[in-house]
Amino acid sequence: MHGDLRNFDTEEASDFSYGFYAYAGKMFNAILGMEFRASYTSIGGGPQRFSEGFDVRYTTLELREVRFEGEVFGGRLVGVFNLSNLAPTGRRLQRKWNFAAYTGIGYHQYSSKLIEIATGEVQRGADFEVNPRRDDWAGSWYVPIELGVSYRINRRFDIELRTGVSINAEDHLDAAISDKSPFDAFFDTSLGVRYKIGGKRRHLKWVNPFDEAIIASGGGGSGNFELRDRDGDGVMDDLDKDNFTPPGVKVYGDGTSIDSDMDQTPDYKDRCPFKKGLPELNGCPPVGDTDGDGLNDDVDDCPTIPGPKSNNGCPVIPTSVLQELNYIAKNIYFEYDKADIKPRSFGDLNRIAEIIAEFPSVQFYVDGHTDSKGNDSYNSSLSKRRAQSVVEYLITRGVDVEQLQSRGFGESRPITSNNTEAGRQLNRRVEITLVRPEDGQ
Repeated sequence: MHGDLRNFDTEEASDFSYGFYAYAGKMFNAILGMEFRASYTSIGGGPQRFSEGFDVRYTTLELREVRFEGEVFGGRLVGVFNLSNLAPTGRRLQRKWNFAAYTGIGYHQYSSKLIEIATGEVQRGADFEVNPRRDDWAGSWYVPIELGVSYRINRRFDIELRTGVSINAEDHLDAAISDKSPFDAFFDTSLGVRYKIGGKRRHLKWVNPFDEAIIASGGGGSGNFELRDRDGDGVMDDLDKDNFTPPGVKVYGDGTSIDSDMDQTPDYKDRCPFKKGLPELNGCPPVGDTDGDGLNDDVDDCPTIPGPKSNNGCPVIPTSVLQELNYIAKNIYFEYDKADIKPRSFGDLNRIAEIIAEFPSVQFYVDGHTDSKGNDSYNSSLSKRRAQSVVEYLITRGVDVEQLQSRGFGESRPITSNNTEAGRQLNRRVEITLVRPEDGQ
């Protein structure tokens, strides 16, 4: 504190105040930025050593007879000026140290009180001309001017030390108003940790745009720039997300090892690179026979549904049965432009339910199709709703819900031309097909 009363060079022992702050900021480019800071600080101080006996307003005591203490809450908006990026060096590098200047405007409220040194009694003025609530809280604007030095720990964290002076816009901060000083100034020094958000590998504060331009134009000198690829995978370190892949390992464009089956085990460690597995099993799937059909899961195309070895563990249904299902399905009719099934189709649907129930381990698609009248999106929606109506009816007739899946293809799969009414009628249909391993089920 440097006002009517002060922290240092006082007749008493010096007061060291403490405080806390938090801020959020953004760099608009590598030189200019902005930040908002909120803070709390304790304050205190006494009369200056060898001070003359200035009178203090609103108390009968002199300046040498009082000290002050209080609390301050405030916020400020300042510009950030990155001094380290003002001049080029001709080298592309990320510095470990950064220097910056800060200035702007702030506002704070404070509860500073005058205390008589001899008795410890708080001096409460009966009438303050500027602030009638001076017994409680006062407030004022101030202008901060600071210098800061930062040390980059890693991509996310920096440590920052700042120090500076702030000019208060009125003379109440130290609770003493005298002819000694027309305004109050205060110095503060802060130490904090900065966390940098965002996905950039190199943050603007630590990259000099002039150096980038020099290097891009080829003017950086032969020994100032080097494309490093420490693991030799063909991806430069600045773009490589994994700089320690073993020699000869194939990598993606970002430098990470290829993982063909996407099971979180890279191919060079994966004993089963084309089958999803577990890391603890070196990328191979667990060996077992979930459906009890005599084929281990790692070679069973349908590991949860029993089937013969001749069909890779998947169930078999005679072709004649599928033909019968689709022959009957031709007799499924719907209300015009709706998904409501006409009652005359119920008998045929009941027969379809009986056939499907004879193959409880087989899964079926119920596919809806339309002709080309109407737009594509409407036809697609109508075909899906009609297929779902058939599935819901079959479930009411006792078919296991796990056996059926509905799909709608709209007009995309005609079986004949849509140029005639007869052709369009054939294209408006429901088909029943098998769910096969190659369908991704």
